[in-house]
Amino acid sequence: MTFPQPGPHAADAHRDPSAFRDGLARMATSVCVITTEVGSGRHGFTANSVVSVSADPPLIGVFLATSAECHDAFAHARTLAVNVLADGQEHLSTLFATRGADKFGSAEFVRGDLGAPVLPGAAVILEGSVHARHSAGDHTMFLVDVARVRAGDTTPLVYQGRRFRRLAAA
Repeated sequence: MTFPQPGPHAADAHRDPSAFRDGLARMATSVCVITTEVGSGRHGFTANSVVSVSADPPLIGVFLATSAECHDAFAHARTLAVNVLADGQEHLSTLFATRGADKFGSAEFVRGDLGAPVLPGAAVILEGSVHARHSAGDHTMFLVDVARVRAGDTTPLVYQGRRFRRLAAA
């Protein structure tokens, strides 16, 4: 196995933000649709910034740009659902990443155990309560106390190198 060597080609991420984004694009991530219901409205966005934080208590971190049109709704949300998209659900990733789109008109979301919309057919669904919110640069980090896990038998959708990928059996 070879590793990149530090050297004169290393980029300063503060001076060259595109190098930072290009480096992160090399990472493979799950593709998730994060959903909530606030008042009478359902809200959602596409995220690949979902991380495991703690096993005890079961906490995950979800990150949302402060410029997102649904940011205000999530700032008031008490519960949310992380719907890890399955292979073949690429269209939902694109839809939930599009400003002004009718996000809930193209898929059959149902009410989850905690009230947030969940997507039957997702590879995994994590439902939880917002434990804390923290400002993190141009994003808000939501710490979510996971109360429900629904694991399907489908392969998750993966994003790497600025495109969707399929997982191959080892």
